[in-house]
Amino acid sequence: MPSILSVFPKEQVVTPDDGTAYDNATHRWAGNAERKAKYVVYPRTAQDVAAAIKYAVDNALELAIKGGGHSCSGASSSEGLVIDMRDLAAVSVDTDNQLITVGGGAVWGAVDKEAAKYGLATVGGTVNHTGVGGLTLGDGYGWLTPKYGLVIDNLVKAEIVTASGDILICSATENQDLFWAIKGAGSNFGVVTYFVLKAYPQPNTVWSGLVIFTPPQLEAVSKAATTWLQTASVDESAMIFIACPPPTFQPAIALLPFFNGSAEEGHKRFSAFFDVGPVADLTKELPYDDMNSLQNPMATHGDRKILKSACFSQPDNALVQAVFEEYVKLTEEHPETKASAILFELHGHAKLMSVPADSASFANRGPFYNMTMAMRWKDPALDTAVRTWATTLAKSVRAYEEAHSTLDLSASRGYSNYGLGDERVRDVFGTHYDRLAEIKARYDPGMVFKKWFPITPKA
Repeated sequence: MPSILSVFPKEQVVTPDDGTAYDNATHRWAGNAERKAKYVVYPRTAQDVAAAIKYAVDNALELAIKGGGHSCSGASSSEGLVIDMRDLAAVSVDTDNQLITVGGGAVWGAVDKEAAKYGLATVGGTVNHTGVGGLTLGDGYGWLTPKYGLVIDNLVKAEIVTASGDILICSATENQDLFWAIKGAGSNFGVVTYFVLKAYPQPNTVWSGLVIFTPPQLEAVSKAATTWLQTASVDESAMIFIACPPPTFQPAIALLPFFNGSAEEGHKRFSAFFDVGPVADLTKELPYDDMNSLQNPMATHGDRKILKSACFSQPDNALVQAVFEEYVKLTEEHPETKASAILFELHGHAKLMSVPADSASFANRGPFYNMTMAMRWKDPALDTAVRTWATTLAKSVRAYEEAHSTLDLSASRGYSNYGLGDERVRDVFGTHYDRLAEIKARYDPGMVFKKWFPITPKA
């Protein structure tokens, strides 16, 4: 194998011989997702990305792409070669056309802060140290989804380096098949070096913050959520958490409301919840570019983590209560899982459903919400138990919906960005799978990119 230093200068490469630099390079948000790479390469141009891909292919090295490094399944890690996009993370704003150009290695916090300088915002991740690349290519929900749709619905253009090393621009007018594919199919088609996203005026502060309830109030909170959803505007969104917050670290219920306006009006819009009588109200007005940092204290790096999701039609009390009881049982049996949380993400879906289902490879548009199991623990001996618990609960939620909902859930097997990795690839991409397989055969027939719900090229 020729030396990688014949391709890149030493300052762009880290190997196991580099001590702390190597440890930092292979560190991930979830400890269980870390792998000991042979090489970590830091490209500075699209041409560098092409050279890294060629080196990996020529030397039969498994290839992974790291943006924010939040994949719990290990999609951004490899024992072969990792392309770390940290040096391709610039963010620039075109105020005339209200567009944001974002490097493939940027995190959402950088996007929020740069856009805010110009009184703008875009749909982005609700944890701001999440990578732009992974979230966008998986589709991308955010607090502004009820008004503007998914991140992919606001993607105008992207530059991508394919398995052959070609550097392509894809958009609605250029390489349309590839543009369609990357809007939901993750890293299956190459390395995106930059994205161009729509931006929207965001001159005002927003209102949000945690609102805490006790377990006996769970039924009332569920009813309040159902009431609120009936009249929620596109400027409102919310998450309901089942978690063990300080200072007691005992199971409780928390609401994280979002209103794109004043605190006074926000309290009115969410009055159904405040009528329940929360034990703590930490809401306040804040700049939008700080909004996506509110969950950061609950989403720190370290420990072992998995994500698993299921869809639901309404926050029915019977469903929420059943999930709460399962969470209590788990945390009582394995106390270190108290760092875990269950999220009922109540982002309005009318806007994202107004986009034609065949406009992107993302296959889960529908009148349903995401329930996410954000599991966290320390002991590797619990890995199987926690994974089994999450998968079993997801199946139970689906069974509940099939028994109680009139919705056709065939279009949803859960949110792929919250995938555990045990999901069937055909379920993730649904009716779009066959078209994706045809496009995969054109751009990556050798399956160079296969770390995230890998699509098999159509023969």
